[in-house]
Amino acid sequence: MKRVQYLYYVIPALVLVSVVLFYPLGYALYYSLFSYTLGAVPEFVGLRNYLRVLLDPGFRHSLLLSLYFTIGVVSLQFLLGLLLALLLDKIAVGKRFFSVVLFIPVMITPAATGLIFRWMFVPQWGIINQVLQGLSIHPPDWFSSPFWALVSVMIAEVWQFTPLVAIVLFAGLQSIPGESLDAAKVDGASGVQLLWSILLPLLRPLILFVLVMRTMDAWRLFDRIFVMTAGGPGTATETVTLYNFRTTFQLLRVGEGLAVGVWTLISLLGVMVIYLRLMFRDTTAS
Repeated sequence: MKRVQYLYYVIPALVLVSVVLFYPLGYALYYSLFSYTLGAVPEFVGLRNYLRVLLDPGFRHSLLLSLYFTIGVVSLQFLLGLLLALLLDKIAVGKRFFSVVLFIPVMITPAATGLIFRWMFVPQWGIINQVLQGLSIHPPDWFSSPFWALVSVMIAEVWQFTPLVAIVLFAGLQSIPGESLDAAKVDGASGVQLLWSILLPLLRPLILFVLVMRTMDAWRLFDRIFVMTAGGPGTATETVTLYNFRTTFQLLRVGEGLAVGVWTLISLLGVMVIYLRLMFRDTTAS
């Protein structure tokens, strides 16, 4: 009887989740089976949109680019965030102040960050080029080179969300009991051994959380890339979200755009499965 009563409290949340999540997903799945161009009558084509998108070299390029971009920025954010978290943990005075200052970039909207870095990378008067020239380093033409355009977007992404990773890991470090570390130090463990054998295993749940959240955000990043490069030069920075935008809102092929969204969801789920297998490989092996 109590279980039935508890169910009454859950029903509003289930209805809200169904409306906000499952209805749009079902709508997208349904109309992805139609040849649907804005202004025309939808025509049922089955899985043709999925095959057409999958066979499009532009989509495969954007998918691989999203993969490279996500692996690069998430790896850098985790390594730099872990380093900052360890430094914060070592500070004796002012931890709260430095934590607040460090978190400021996270509070800026991605579009505004993209605009700021767009100005900073401007070849003529951008501050980054001026600093490089002051160091007698010839700056690259950031937005004309496919490689450097991608690097500039990655720099902006790493700058904004590395502090988030650092704060989350720093909170985890604060919750680790000091007795475990003191005992390891008495046994003669070095700093690297403490990090590898004690800190990282104890931080594994937070590390998994950080990797999953940052991977999801980096994979579906749109606004910053759109503001900084709009996918250019050419398609050098056209990730799968920008490809979806171009297909749906510029070419007005809504059915194919919805199919791209479904493929993106499937690929993201695949990446999540890989993360989970890597994180729990030792557990499953034992």
